[in-house]
Amino acid sequence: MIDRKRVVVLGGGTGTFTVLTGLKRHPIDISAIVSIADSGGSTGILRDELGVLPPGDLRQALVALARGDDTLRRLFTYRFNEGSLAGHNFGNLFLSVLEKVAGDPLSAIREAHRILEVKGRVIPVSAQAAELYAELEDATVIAREHAIDETVTQRSPIRRCFLSPSVVANPEALDAIREADLIVLGPGDLFTSLIPVLLVEGVVEALAESRGKRVFVLNLTTKRGQTDGYTATNFCRMLAAHLGNARIDAVLANRGLPPSVLVERYEQAGEPLVLDDLDESEWVSVRRSLLSDEIHEQISGDKLKRSLLRHDPVKLADALLQLI
Repeated sequence: MIDRKRVVVLGGGTGTFTVLTGLKRHPIDISAIVSIADSGGSTGILRDELGVLPPGDLRQALVALARGDDTLRRLFTYRFNEGSLAGHNFGNLFLSVLEKVAGDPLSAIREAHRILEVKGRVIPVSAQAAELYAELEDATVIAREHAIDETVTQRSPIRRCFLSPSVVANPEALDAIREADLIVLGPGDLFTSLIPVLLVEGVVEALAESRGKRVFVLNLTTKRGQTDGYTATNFCRMLAAHLGNARIDAVLANRGLPPSVLVERYEQAGEPLVLDDLDESEWVSVRRSLLSDEIHEQISGDKLKRSLLRHDPVKLADALLQLI
């Protein structure tokens, strides 16, 4: 019997959705360990009003790995654009109600696995929600993920992020990390998707103990108000600072060029392509053409800004699995 490789993906949002969508095609065991600090849009409203675990990142990961009826997948991604539910996502509402019915978030996620026939596991990094805070270099502290994520014209660089209250990791998440053959970090917003997972108590220690290869998928562009002026080296060093004794074994970087009209659009928005300045003596880097040919326009009713330029799920998964 062939031993199936165990792949763990850490993060949240669109980046994690993209990685999982590609990996689902392969005969591997997949675990997605998802942030619990999201507070924007529909997720933030439901979290504040119902006291549930933030459903947005969990919902995206569940849909990415779903093997069930296509109608269910479409339902889970449907977003209302009118009436009192405008801006809400049906999947977010469903998961929030399911948590109330099941009695706790972990039981709700297990039920969602069954309903959507999920391939692999979607694991909240903690059973408790926490607020994300960013301390800037001018000593200003910004509270909550959605405020950190807001596009701003001028803001002091982020010095560090922290969670409050401090929360302990879900034991299932720690076990998945320790047993992994490959650990995928990103892609996604560095400070609001990936680092919040690392800030949960026990995660960094489990990453250091794991014998799996830790691969950082480098972002395609910078993020205004978060990683302004960051080069590839800046991204890697900031991530390494949050990983402690868990080193980055390889950096996967895109070498493909998007259409010039998109490059210009991002530059005008203050979010240029990430400059690949990686020094081979400092970082083990793997370069592949990873861009999606599709331009992802904003979905009607979605109040949050989304990336137009994304990794191609198939190319990204193939490149990642070649590393093991």
